Amino acid sequence: MRNTVMIPIVLVCLDGISWDYIHSSSTPNLRDVERNGKSATCKSMIPTVTNVNNASILTGEFPAGHGITGNYCFDEPTQSETYMDSPRFLTCSTLLEKAGPKGFSTLLVTVKDKLRRLLSRGVTASFSVENPPAWAVKEIGRPPNIYSRDANVWLLEATTRVLEKRHYDIVYVSTTDYIPHKYEPKCAEAMEHMGRIDEKLGKIADKAVLGVVADHGMNEKCVKVDVVKLLEEFNIASRVIPIIKDEHVEHHQNLGGSVYLYVQKDVDKALSILQDAEGVEKAYSRRKASRTYRLPPDRIGDVFLLGNKDAVFGPVGKGLVEDVDIRSHGSLHELDVPFITNCKIEIAEKPLNKDALEALLSNI
Repeated sequence: MRNTVMIPIVLVCLDGISWDYIHSSSTPNLRDVERNGKSATCKSMIPTVTNVNNASILTGEFPAGHGITGNYCFDEPTQSETYMDSPRFLTCSTLLEKAGPKGFSTLLVTVKDKLRRLLSRGVTASFSVENPPAWAVKEIGRPPNIYSRDANVWLLEATTRVLEKRHYDIVYVSTTDYIPHKYEPKCAEAMEHMGRIDEKLGKIADKAVLGVVADHGMNEKCVKVDVVKLLEEFNIASRVIPIIKDEHVEHHQNLGGSVYLYVQKDVDKALSILQDAEGVEKAYSRRKASRTYRLPPDRIGDVFLLGNKDAVFGPVGKGLVEDVDIRSHGSLHELDVPFITNCKIEIAEKPLNKDALEALLSNI
């Protein structure tokens, strides 16, 4: 017998959106949702990048549980680098996947198709702005370029339309962070974008049990540090894996506030050097990083680096450090994100974004 819920449960992940984006803009619908339900500031998973946190939200697990350690990784057995955009990397089932055998219908909608590919295993239906269904193109028009202020709006409009067309019990929606990468919260472009997002979320809130969460925040970065060249000065060869790297480089230029380093020798010496390096806030061994942040040890480097609030890691033309002007994430400084829902659920004293969907599903 098929299970069903009377009102759809919809969780929207606003990629890269922190409270300051919401509070700086006209968001009356989100304020109504917050007033009628619950809200909290949650902590993201570390590293604070998209794939890690979307996987945690959809599984309810720490990275050690689901296996996703970044947008990009180094596969040690094959000695090859690859994007983490396939369900073969997931080491547990998603909550949507678990809901299917119980008779619940599920829908996953994303802007970036990489997330749909990674997380859609076992769902009833899925689509993305990059790979839209024919009916949505016919009704709404062709989706905009994902590097635009319209991509998230199109996605949320498509979500509203699909909720009108048929019933899904559980829906997960993941936007893109192009706008927060480009504009700080009080910019006119960011405020206009949040106003349009708020309008669409208001329509969804009228039809569903709605939750809104984020995967990570965003900060201005002004320093780029080349840790590979730094270690070379001490005759230590290393391979850097930019955790933030994905197919959408215009967002962040593959520059984030954390990296994994694979060091061929002298790991302890490398750690000692890196701990005192400009821009580095934390340098962990594989074992300590795994224990501290619940990361799978076989999918992270010999060294895990976290930058300070101003720093990103990447190649530098001359010297070891150069100035940059970019908004990015990945460090400990993009941890705090909002969680807002229109239902009266219990929220943990120290909430984590990975528990948002499980909290909404607790009423089933």
